[in-house]
Amino acid sequence: MMYHLLKRYIYSLKIISKDKYVLITGCDSGFGYLLAKRLDAIGMHVLAGCLKESSIFELGNALSKKAMAIRLDVTNEESIAEAVELVSATIGDQTGLLALVNNAGLMGTGIGPTVWQTRKDYEDVLSVNFFGVAMVTNAFLPFVLKGKGRIVNIASMKGRIAFHNAPYSVSKYGVEAFSDCLRRDLFNKAVTVHILEPGHFETDLLDRATHRKRIHEKIESLPKAVRDELPHDIKNIMMARFQSFVGRMASNHPEEVVDAYEHAITAKYPKYRYVIGFDAKYIFQPLWMLPEPISDFVITRL
Repeated sequence: MMYHLLKRYIYSLKIISKDKYVLITGCDSGFGYLLAKRLDAIGMHVLAGCLKESSIFELGNALSKKAMAIRLDVTNEESIAEAVELVSATIGDQTGLLALVNNAGLMGTGIGPTVWQTRKDYEDVLSVNFFGVAMVTNAFLPFVLKGKGRIVNIASMKGRIAFHNAPYSVSKYGVEAFSDCLRRDLFNKAVTVHILEPGHFETDLLDRATHRKRIHEKIESLPKAVRDELPHDIKNIMMARFQSFVGRMASNHPEEVVDAYEHAITAKYPKYRYVIGFDAKYIFQPLWMLPEPISDFVITRL
């Protein structure tokens, strides 16, 4: 009992985060959008990276004058370099970043069995989910070092236990490995690295219309010989399975992820890993610790 009370107390301690600078990628929608508004509301200087011009305008209007929505395409080296120049001009030479939050991500087009996935399926999702994290971190690390801050990367429970959508899982395993290597590299430099491992949440990544389009495009891209062996209503079958899985597993409380982000950024003693969501904590994390034959049996029946 005393251990749990002490642990709760330690995790409740906060640093002085007001007027500190935080850079967040992937703020067009979802977790990044909500996090930018949350940190702005508690008085932080938020630099919210967005891909679309329309998102920059919309989010910029939703934030206070202390915050700024900026253009940042994590797959584009020129865009990253321009963002570095803008951040440098904004925060000055004497101020660093309290936190760099690598939130940008996409589901990709990895629909169906692993053998269906092409080089492009892997490259598209890795360009954002993995290379985007690595390249943005490399570019902004000097600001984090100057601020003796922290780096917060979003991975996934699928970066611990892989199933469905192989390219997505591969990208999230990469984030886990990158974050572990980086944390050990920075061990004696007053910079810490933290990983979020959410389960399934109702965000744009799980949008039903978008997923139906992914299924259609994937099936139509398969060789005719493969398509001819599939049931005539395979698209409807795959969509029904997706809807059933998401209906059972996905949470309607994205604020749980935003809470974890806020803790990782503002806590005096942040966790190294945040496992978030009922499915991640009570289904997939236990399965990850079981022998493969057992976890394989369970997952193939979800």
